[in-house]
Amino acid sequence: MTPDLLDDRLDRSAPATHAPRAADVATMISEARAQVPRPRRRRVAVAAGVLAAVLVGGAGVAAATDGFTWGPWAQDPVGAVSFSMTNGFDCELRFSEYAGGSDPGFVADVNRALEEWYGATDVVGSARALMPAKLAYWNDLKSEDDQAELERQLAELSPQDRAAAIAHNAWVDEWTAWELAVSDLESEALREAGFSVPDDRFVGTERISGIQCLDPDGQPYLPGGDQ
Repeated sequence: MTPDLLDDRLDRSAPATHAPRAADVATMISEARAQVPRPRRRRVAVAAGVLAAVLVGGAGVAAATDGFTWGPWAQDPVGAVSFSMTNGFDCELRFSEYAGGSDPGFVADVNRALEEWYGATDVVGSARALMPAKLAYWNDLKSEDDQAELERQLAELSPQDRAAAIAHNAWVDEWTAWELAVSDLESEALREAGFSVPDDRFVGTERISGIQCLDPDGQPYLPGGDQ
């Protein structure tokens, strides 16, 4: 059966139940962390929110939370970023510490440096300045075939459902761009703190990020729910 790309895209912000495939993660790490100009390339099939949880080299999962119930990892995150989206949503991204890996001392030092950086830095202001470039980069990853298929499926929806799907897709895109921006800032902060990024000691580490949003009426935005 041919996959429904619109449904797949809507599902991308639902709570993740497993880590992304290693090959997809490797591709995203390469694109997100490369320090040379990146060529346009075909978009790989990775959930939109997975991107920045990978950050500087470990595996990770990012997901929209169920209402306002943060997972245990988010009760004491290494960092949190609160911002307003262009659609009027008030959102918060939370990032867990790194865990695992082959060098516990190195991971502990990284987590400590990141926590200090979040506490002393205007992360929102710095990330917002990167948003136009990150949105453009994320959109460049989408192939013409993907875009054409999405337009075809949008055309089959009712006007109300089409408007909701377009708004949801824009939310996913903006969320992803924020994560990309914070990812770059984290890497820069670690370098300034004396860490080598990338570093083989990040291999095998894991972390999680999550997002929650309030709509303009102050109600939790529930991906896939009635809005």
